Amino acid sequence: MSRSLLFSLCLALPALFSVPLHAAAPAAPADDPQVAAAYAADQRERADLAKQTSKDALRSFAERLATADAARRRVVMDALRDGRLRSAADYRHAATVMQHGQAADDYALAHALATMGSALAPDDRDLRWLAAAATDRWLLAHRQPQWYGTQPVCDARADPPVCRLDVAEGAVDDAARTAAGIAPLAELEAQADARARQLGEQLRGAKAAAR
Repeated sequence: MSRSLLFSLCLALPALFSVPLHAAAPAAPADDPQVAAAYAADQRERADLAKQTSKDALRSFAERLATADAARRRVVMDALRDGRLRSAADYRHAATVMQHGQAADDYALAHALATMGSALAPDDRDLRWLAAAATDRWLLAHRQPQWYGTQPVCDARADPPVCRLDVAEGAVDDAARTAAGIAPLAELEAQADARARQLGEQLRGAKAAAR
C-alpha cells in the first residue's frame, strides 16, 4: 500500500466513525399557540355551565357562549387556511372547537380534523371520541337519530328537565363505541338521566334562593 493511500485512509477514518449510525428523528411539530388558546378558552367557558342557576341565566350564558364559539371557529379556520395545523394536538384542539359549532358543516369539518389527527396519533382516544361525537352532531343537525349516543339533548323548560338520547337502533354496537372511546349505550342513557336530575336540582336551588 502506498504511503499516499495510507495517509488518505488515516484522514478518512475519523470522519467515518463520526457519522451516526441512524439519522436523528425529525422534531415533532410545535402546537399552534392560537389554536391551543382557543381550545383552552372553549373548555374553560364550558366549565361555567354548572354555575348557571336559572333559566334566564342559562339562556344568557348560551348566547355569550355562541358568540365566543363563533370567534374561536374563525381562529381555527384561519389556522387551517394558513397551513398551521400540524400536530395531533392541533387537530384535536381544532376538532373540539369546530364540533361546538352550530351548523352541519362545522361538524363535518370537526370529523375531518379528528380523522386527520387520528392518522398522526392512532392511540389518541380523545380524537376517536371527537370523530364519533362530530358524527352524532352532524346527524342531529340533519334531523336524524345519532349513532353513538354522545349527545344528550336536554330541555330545561320541561318540569322536571329531561335529557334524552335519540339513537338509531342498530347503527353501531357497543363494541364500536368502545373502539371509539365511548361508554356502552346503557351507561350513556344513565348519564343522560343523571344530567337531567342535576339540571333539575340546579334550577330548584335557584328558585329556593330567590324566595
